Amino acid sequence: MYILISVQDGDIVSQLPDRNEFFKQQEIVTIEGQMYLFADYIGDEDIHSDYNVELYLQQQHSRKVLPLLTIDNVTEQIEGYRDAVNEFTVPQQSNQVVATGKLAMPDCKLKIPFKRIDTGRIQLMPAQVVDGVLSMVLKFETNGIWVITQALFEGDMQSPVFETHHYRFSVL
Repeated sequence: MYILISVQDGDIVSQLPDRNEFFKQQEIVTIEGQMYLFADYIGDEDIHSDYNVELYLQQQHSRKVLPLLTIDNVTEQIEGYRDAVNEFTVPQQSNQVVATGKLAMPDCKLKIPFKRIDTGRIQLMPAQVVDGVLSMVLKFETNGIWVITQALFEGDMQSPVFETHHYRFSVL
């Protein structure tokens, strides 16, 4: 059963009403400015969705299809930490941390907004797309938890030109 559960920035797993392994195909989505976990719930608990799943699916189907920005790899991750889906633990102030992924757009340069969740500070990271491959050096100036969300892009653009998943970077 598909479900939408209201969540806040931070550790998503601790916000779940049942064990993490019962939430398959997890994706963080933003609806009307609120973050939700969209997942296929296979557990036995009587969990109710915090948003109408049918309405959400209809809205997704009727939306203009935009290219999806994905981050597939991040170099120089700090080993030994248990990261959640789309979470990366990286060092502060390193020129060696490089994120790469896919973005089906013409070659271009982008400013990717990252938000530090405890202060709300926004740091822009330069990125480029060449032949559909996105790459960006992630030199975080301060430690903390930094996120990339669709809402950040929508606030920065007059009309979105691509979509993205929720990504989380724990900077030590």
